[in-house]
Amino acid sequence: MRQTEKKHKILESTSISQECDNNILQGKKEVQQNVQQTEKKRRLGPRYSMYGYLFVAPFFIIFLIFQLYPLVYSVYLGFTDFAGLGKDVSFTWENYAELFEDTRFWYSIYNTFLIWIINFIPQIVFAFLFAAIFTSVRLKMRGSGAFKVIYFLPNILTATSVAVLFASMFTFKTGILDQILKATGIISDPNYDLSSDPTGARIVVAFIQFWRYFGSTMLTLAAGMLGINPTLYEAATVDGASKSRMFFSITLPLIRPIVLYTLVTSLLGGLQMFDIPQLFLNGGPEMAGGGKFATETVAVYIYKLAFEGDRLIGYASAASVYLFIIAAVLSVFTFRMFRTKREGQDGLSKKESKAKRSAGRGVQSV
Repeated sequence: MRQTEKKHKILESTSISQECDNNILQGKKEVQQNVQQTEKKRRLGPRYSMYGYLFVAPFFIIFLIFQLYPLVYSVYLGFTDFAGLGKDVSFTWENYAELFEDTRFWYSIYNTFLIWIINFIPQIVFAFLFAAIFTSVRLKMRGSGAFKVIYFLPNILTATSVAVLFASMFTFKTGILDQILKATGIISDPNYDLSSDPTGARIVVAFIQFWRYFGSTMLTLAAGMLGINPTLYEAATVDGASKSRMFFSITLPLIRPIVLYTLVTSLLGGLQMFDIPQLFLNGGPEMAGGGKFATETVAVYIYKLAFEGDRLIGYASAASVYLFIIAAVLSVFTFRMFRTKREGQDGLSKKESKAKRSAGRGVQSV
């Protein structure tokens, strides 16, 4: 009797296990069928990702046609003596080699950096100052919005109108600013002509650049300051921190990415400075000794090479490639400079964070 009961139990357990296996197999089949049906519906149904590709396609098409292709083609032209349509073209390395010995090219780069520095240093200083005033919780300046609009207005004016305006104001003997500066004694020489003074021409061009882009820089920095949590300033005030200490310990570190953006965009814009130097004094006046010009930036020099005189388009393309390399190197250097000074999320420097992590690993190992 006991043996028969054991056999019945074994048979029951085996039948139960078989039923479980069958149920599992049936469940797997149903899952596979559901997956296949879902994939079939997805293949036959509307492809929503297609609309995403359609929306981003115009950007890539414009980028390929108007940016990437001209860049690659400029590199190619730099290795040729191309001087216009209908003329023979030959491959040469001389363009890039001659640029190293072209004193006018390197002097144009010197002019570019000099005018940019004269413009950018006061621009960033005054932009910080006005941004701090407009965003100050203590001052609560009335009419700050109107002042922001007024300071930003020069940025939306066309370069042509600005250049013509300042050229007319500094015209010899008839310009209003020329007459005011001489009448007040700021310019003592009555025969002084801005178009023949290299230093004065550079200062005026730098001032025009400052006047045009100061408002934009100030608004960018003000937007970054408004994103800082006010409780940080309240805590610093309770601790007795001064305004200057709060600026250098709270404001400046927290808007460092905004400062990086401002610096890089201003640097790239300065390297491509063309419209005001070209339209104001056509890159002049000529320096003593001849062959060099006071406000001839590298972009103006490239334009003159390509579209004036012998139309040395291949040589101008090589100069453009050099300018691109200089801009890329300076941008990478700026990013790395800010990266080495950047602090971690815990507020510690890189060395301190590394020491903290190593100490934490040591505690875990113990």
